Amino acid sequence: MHRDYKGIILSLLLCLYLPCLAENEFKNTQVTIYNNDLGLIFQEKEVALSKGANTLRIEGVSKRVRPTTVKLSFPKITGQYQLVEQNYLYDLVNTQKIFDKYTGENVMFRLKSDENISGILMNHEKDHVILSLPNDVIRILATENIIDYEFPSLPGGLILKPTLEWNIQSAFKGKTDAQLSYLTSGMSWNAEYILVLNREENEFSLNSWISLNNNSGTTFENAKVKLIAGDIHRATMGRDEYKVIPQANILSMAQKKVPETREIGDYYLYALPNPITLRHSELKQVSLFDEINGKGRKVYLFENYSTNEIESPLRVVFRIENRKENNMGMAMPKGIVRVFKRDVDETLQFIGEDQIEHTSNKDTLRLTIGNAFDVKGKRTIIEQDRSSKNAETITVKIEIRNRKTTSAEVEVVENISGYWDIKKTSHDYQQQSSSRVLFPITVKADSSETISYTYTRRW
Repeated sequence: MHRDYKGIILSLLLCLYLPCLAENEFKNTQVTIYNNDLGLIFQEKEVALSKGANTLRIEGVSKRVRPTTVKLSFPKITGQYQLVEQNYLYDLVNTQKIFDKYTGENVMFRLKSDENISGILMNHEKDHVILSLPNDVIRILATENIIDYEFPSLPGGLILKPTLEWNIQSAFKGKTDAQLSYLTSGMSWNAEYILVLNREENEFSLNSWISLNNNSGTTFENAKVKLIAGDIHRATMGRDEYKVIPQANILSMAQKKVPETREIGDYYLYALPNPITLRHSELKQVSLFDEINGKGRKVYLFENYSTNEIESPLRVVFRIENRKENNMGMAMPKGIVRVFKRDVDETLQFIGEDQIEHTSNKDTLRLTIGNAFDVKGKRTIIEQDRSSKNAETITVKIEIRNRKTTSAEVEVVENISGYWDIKKTSHDYQQQSSSRVLFPITVKADSSETISYTYTRRW
């Protein structure tokens, strides 16, 4: 329930709270971000231990930490300590919880009239609070008349930041390095590409940005960031995280240097060259690679299935060979490719976009840009003869009309089910698979081209 409280005064200094080991300056922070709402946090800091029982608290961990993945170690004193107990404290202080904790306790309010009034807090609602005053007098105050609410201390059990706590038995006394790691939700990244075509649509320039999203509820200062491209398998299980609602994103632009790319297992890792600060509720962008200039090919695709008849515009597809000889040849993480074309006055016009999956070196990028305005196809079944209960002979006519002022490279793809055999055809074809046939043709400007073929199909 929302309350528009004017102010809350805590008479106990908050710095007196948590008097145990709670140094929170990390000398090393590393963040690995995955595609699917997951981050791996590694932090290192110096702490002081005494012989015997110790309580160590580390504040400011992710609000969406998965507590069962937390690992704490002291690599310099291996064998000289034992982790007895681990707790995740996330009962964060807020107005509602303070009022809940002080229900039935003595509090003091200051009114607009400068009157101070104290009593036992009986209840608190959006518009009113109920106080029990001396001599059993009950007073109901409108919250709009209250300027300040004063409480004697921060209620026990409430904390300022999500905190991890350990009980530790140590045979070592002195300062040593503690290493903390855990998985957290609320972190993700994605690649976005900008592809600019020349006027002839046979060459391109390609830029890419990586967008980093941090909705973990925590800021990671001066972190070394690595990104994992690939679909890791995760077990399906109940959530063990403490959620926060993402706030409005802030966009910031990061370093100019591009990430180092290397394989890790069956995935690819991109290591950002310089440490960066990942603020909560921030969208940060970094360059994935320097601008690439290469060659591509635009085709018009008309794809159909067995016996269907259709008349429709052709799909516009731009293909790029991801090879070193084309100035590419790198692992490209999945993301959106936005395609622009230069106009006669050299301005850029947006002409379409497509989503690509993870694309390896030597693979082909196939970008569907949209549907052609002036290139259309019509598929007609001319004859269908059922020669037996499990065989038939079909004759197909496909007409491609090009009303552009330039020729069009067209790929007519026919998907045929069953056991089939093409008996007669007007054009050469390529069998791409057991059920897929390609007719590549060139249709001259302002003209049409007709493909006809006959096949027998058995099942």
